Amino acid sequence: MGVPPLPYRARPPQVLLGVGAVLVISAAAAVVGAYGGIAARFPLLLLAVAAAGCSLLASLQALRSTEETLAACAAGLALSAGALGGSSPLPLALIAAACLVLHGLAPSTAVWPLASWTALQWAVLRTVHAVPGSMHPTLFLGVSLVGLAIALWGRRLVARIALVTTAPWWVAGVLGGTATAWTGPGHARHLAALLVVVAAAGLLPARLRADLDRLLGPPVAVPLLAGVVAGIGISGSLAALGAPGITAAGYVGVLVATTLPPQLSGWQRGLFGPIAVAAGSTMALAALVELSARRGWAALSLLFLLTAVPAVLIAWRQPGERPTAVPWSVGCLAAAVVFTVPLGWLDPLQAAVALTVLYGAGLLMSATLAPPARLPTLVVSAAAAVAALGLVAATASRGEVALLLGQQGVLTVEWAIWTAAPIAVRPPSAAWWIGAAQLTVATWIAVSLGEVDVLEEYTLPLAAGLLLAQGPRLGDGPSWPAWAPGLLVAAVPSAVMAVVLPGSTRPLAVLAVCAVAMIAAGATGVRAPLVIGAVTAVAVAVGLAVAALLWPVAGALVIGAALLAVGARGEQFQVASFGARLADLS
Repeated sequence: MGVPPLPYRARPPQVLLGVGAVLVISAAAAVVGAYGGIAARFPLLLLAVAAAGCSLLASLQALRSTEETLAACAAGLALSAGALGGSSPLPLALIAAACLVLHGLAPSTAVWPLASWTALQWAVLRTVHAVPGSMHPTLFLGVSLVGLAIALWGRRLVARIALVTTAPWWVAGVLGGTATAWTGPGHARHLAALLVVVAAAGLLPARLRADLDRLLGPPVAVPLLAGVVAGIGISGSLAALGAPGITAAGYVGVLVATTLPPQLSGWQRGLFGPIAVAAGSTMALAALVELSARRGWAALSLLFLLTAVPAVLIAWRQPGERPTAVPWSVGCLAAAVVFTVPLGWLDPLQAAVALTVLYGAGLLMSATLAPPARLPTLVVSAAAAVAALGLVAATASRGEVALLLGQQGVLTVEWAIWTAAPIAVRPPSAAWWIGAAQLTVATWIAVSLGEVDVLEEYTLPLAAGLLLAQGPRLGDGPSWPAWAPGLLVAAVPSAVMAVVLPGSTRPLAVLAVCAVAMIAAGATGVRAPLVIGAVTAVAVAVGLAVAALLWPVAGALVIGAALLAVGARGEQFQVASFGARLADLS
């Protein structure tokens, strides 16, 4: 039975070359560890030169495995010799330069650029302790740019190794450069910001190389990272100019994020669009945070006001961008109004009125949009309305709160009318309920300011709100779901109080209202008010009869006689709705 073949692709010569390289480099490492000193450097360098020469000869003869193996031996021996140079970076720098020259002589050898890159990094590490701390970010970013250049121009294996080994230098340089851009002295901040932007831009060419895609993550990852890093660096640099610089940075960020992407197309939009959005958004957010920390309310108000200008222009001139531009405009203008309050430019009531106007404007503009695109504008407009109520509630009287809330309720109901569904039997939109709730609460607040204290002051506004919330269904929909909740809230508490409490005013008023409701409902053919009015009138009359109160009973007799007369007359003249059966009414 034969032995199955091994699944390895390596050939025996390659195995021998690999083992030989490991032995040579191990021996060199042993020499360094055992003897050290400058005396051991020269034999290692001589062996490295010999191995490099043999690698060059192998490259001329197209012996790829021998070429790479001998180059690896030469690089290992040279780096071992460089390790004997103490703390001086000069030997390693010379080795990096020599490997770079060898790469020019033998471009097909992958080891030479990798060895040069390794020696350069090692030399920089030896240099760090001798460089002032403020220069470390510059040094790290310089190394990372070299590594990115190698990743961009090197062959596939070299590019991937260079990119992976560049990442720590890039991260350390960006973090240090960002810190210097925000906290460094004088012109160092601007230089650090420039280097951070250059480092961010250095990532983009690598993104264009297809064989590095797997190492760089999703296509949008590198543009977003570059944009965020550049935005933070620029914001830090401009923050050195104080509030004007921060405000300018925020405004430029908004312009970049909102106006640049729509101008791009094709691959440019896919690459530079995310950069613009990320950088601009980062600058705007950094400006907001920094100005808030400094309590720069005037700068914040100005920033939001300036930010709203391009959004308003876009909404006006580009109808296709309105679903995004309109909520942005309303939100920025509302924020600008809010920040005028701590400045004293507007008092809370004036600011609340301005926010309510923005609420109405937002509702009006949303009504011009397609229904699926209305939600962002409605959310931002609602936030402006809530902010207005918060300002007034904290500083003004209840009467002003009621007036403002009532105005907002009227605007909400008007918007519900503008956008009413063509088929009225559909369930009413949330706008009807919100507007009814606003008006109901506003009425309650206003009522609480007076001295009269009767139950109907609260039940009747609630009943009116429940009826208003049904919207178009009051006229065209089924009467029971549309009319019954509001009428029951209005009728039941008053009917109970009319029987339980002494006095003749409430019973007469309840019976009179029931009579009017029944007559009107019968004339218009609406079942729910007719039935509820009849049941309420009968219940009150029976209750009064049991209580034996003279004047209410007399009033019941008079109203009952009037109803009998109307009913008889309706039957005599055959009014269309009076002749219909209750089951046929809506």
